[in-house]
Amino acid sequence: MRKSLFVLITMLLLLAACGENEDTSADNDNAGNDTEQEENPNEDESNQESGNNQNESPDIAEEKSDAAEAFLDKMVNEQFAEAYNDMNELMQAEITEEQLTEIWNTVTSDIGSFVSYKLVSATQEQGNDIFIYDGLFAGGNAQFNVAVDSANEIIGFYIYPK
Repeated sequence: MRKSLFVLITMLLLLAACGENEDTSADNDNAGNDTEQEENPNEDESNQESGNNQNESPDIAEEKSDAAEAFLDKMVNEQFAEAYNDMNELMQAEITEEQLTEIWNTVTSDIGSFVSYKLVSATQEQGNDIFIYDGLFAGGNAQFNVAVDSANEIIGFYIYPK
């Protein structure tokens, strides 16, 4: 059962993340600025130190992190209708609220009641942010991956029991 749960959730994450359009306007804006970038190498260094993303301010990154944690809070508190409403339309087209509930119930029946979670890393792929959490349950651990798009909507959710 765990393997089928893993496959289902992985497919949902991949379908949702691949369905998003990548914003290439930043790449196009920088294409003609090669000489400007060469003249000011310190600007590139300061941008790299601030997270390797010249287009995303810390406030936007915090909003995405807040959206991921709000979704995860709803899931662990079994507020499935509210969590489902946080998903974008593509994700909702791939999974029903009932399936989302069933996934959570399967996890908790396999590894016990939920105890806590903590953020362990955040990455960015194709303009979307992916937050990875370690989850502690009464009978074991799980990893949660929550993907958030530029509109702060959930585009992927993955649970992997450890």
